Amino acid sequence: MNKPLAVTVGGLLFVAFVLFSVTYTVKFNEVAIRATFGEVDESSVIGESGLHFRWPIFIDQVAKLDTRLQLVETPLEETPTADGLQVVARGFLFWRVADEESGPLDFYYKYQSIERATETLETSFRTAFGAGLGAYSFRELVGSENRLAEAEERIREAMARETAAGGVEIVAVGVSQLMLPPRTARAVVERMEAERRSLSEAENRKGQAARQNLIAGAATEADKIRSFANRRAREIEGAAARYAKELLEGMRGNQELAIFLAWLDTLEASLNSRTTIILPADTAPWHLIDPTRVAGREDAIPQPDRGAGAPSAPAATAERTGN
Repeated sequence: MNKPLAVTVGGLLFVAFVLFSVTYTVKFNEVAIRATFGEVDESSVIGESGLHFRWPIFIDQVAKLDTRLQLVETPLEETPTADGLQVVARGFLFWRVADEESGPLDFYYKYQSIERATETLETSFRTAFGAGLGAYSFRELVGSENRLAEAEERIREAMARETAAGGVEIVAVGVSQLMLPPRTARAVVERMEAERRSLSEAENRKGQAARQNLIAGAATEADKIRSFANRRAREIEGAAARYAKELLEGMRGNQELAIFLAWLDTLEASLNSRTTIILPADTAPWHLIDPTRVAGREDAIPQPDRGAGAPSAPAATAERTGN
């Protein structure tokens, strides 16, 4: 290599070193903190992306903070619940540097870098996560009517209070995994079986009590109905007795009509279906159907003039066909 070329290369390297020491770039997803002799103030926050100038590196030092969402996760570990059970849970935390005016500067004062903030927040989140889940019973953390969202919000608020002055914005907190260890699962199953038996026995007792109440109520109503029916029956019997008495009083004035009506009732009742009767013609009350009564008898029924040669019947045969 000749001397002019070496000088040129050396000059370019020197220029590159100088440019590197007096310039820096800020990406669109970053905010820079420029410390002069280790001191920072509000003017030290550089939020505009692009190329920026600074004093040489031994005067100005630039720390770049990533403003995108950062993720912190807890390990999968056992956590006690409020009812004394153990659950195995893992949680996640999304956070970022606060975009408020003093957020990046507060973050730099407390953490200096994203890496150090992640380590600190991981420890704090692990503690808050266990305390948040421990405030609820197992039944409140699982099932269709669980309060898991409430527990997550409680953890988020605890982390927000802890990081309020550190330029950290807590975006979201959640439970990514929740399950029972084997020994706790057996205990939960046994407890659920005991609760189901207790509920079954309680419902059975309620059913028996309801059954007794229904039986007692039905007996009371039956007694009321029976009492009313007996009272009504006595009233009807009394009315019937009075009516029968009136009828008997009327029949005493015309005994022959009463006997005749009784014969008709007996005749009608006897002939209410398929009936064949063979009796002497003068047997009461069948003598009423004898059309050849001998004139001149006291019980003779007047007959129309049927002319000479009308047959006489010593006996009567009655037959009725009905449905």
